[in-house]
Amino acid sequence: MKKKMAIFLSLLIFVTLACNLSSSPSSKAPGETPQGNGNQPGSLSPQPAGTELLPTPTGTPPANPVSINDGLGSLNSYQMTVISKSIGPDPTQSTMINVEIQHSKDTNATHTHYSISVIKKGGGDPNTSESDLYSIGNDQCSGSGKDWKWTSYSPDEVEIRSLIKSMIGMTPLIENPTFVAQETVNSIPSNHFTFKVSGLGVKSGAEVKTNQGDYWLAVDGQYIVKYTLVVETSTDPQTNLVHEEISINLDQVNQPVSIAFPQTCLDASKVTPTP
Repeated sequence: MKKKMAIFLSLLIFVTLACNLSSSPSSKAPGETPQGNGNQPGSLSPQPAGTELLPTPTGTPPANPVSINDGLGSLNSYQMTVISKSIGPDPTQSTMINVEIQHSKDTNATHTHYSISVIKKGGGDPNTSESDLYSIGNDQCSGSGKDWKWTSYSPDEVEIRSLIKSMIGMTPLIENPTFVAQETVNSIPSNHFTFKVSGLGVKSGAEVKTNQGDYWLAVDGQYIVKYTLVVETSTDPQTNLVHEEISINLDQVNQPVSIAFPQTCLDASKVTPTP
């Protein structure tokens, strides 16, 4: 379970780093939805903050999301936040990764902010780091503080990167989902599903303390609007605790987004690289 979440987050970071120079068109039209499974509606869970219940649609809506790439590729602009938090196996150690992405298709511009906070075993002050990646047209700039790197890519390099991006389809972990209700999340009409991860504690013999997954799919487009998964197991709460949580939140969809290179990037663009 922990490995699956780490792989997904690593792939997401890889795509934003290596493949966000050019936004390739989505392979599915914004209104096209794939065939989902026939899950029976479950009982309504407490309404999350920021959601609005809508009339329940006739029948069970499809539960399978389009890939992250296809979903984002169908939008003119968006802001997406991905947060991953890990605790354990020692209860005093933890890692928090926060990735914030803004994108505008009209200006072919993306800004990604990375934030990492690590607390080593035994506790103490966190070791933190932050960095930014700006990509506008064929130009890219990344760095933090006073250390920035500017790169200009040729049209054929951008074309290849777009091809690579279109080959990587990512979806977060979802197992045997149950339909809850149709709700409005981040001003987007969405279908709410819940699920639980199977097999937790079976091999390890650990006690499963938390196992809860929720996600919302846009009614028009079948892309993930919001996703949360929290799992926690323990063989001894004092010495061995494994807590994993990941969240995806997509907002400011198809609203104006202004992205520009900061002055530090413009300064870096004037520096002649050393051969």
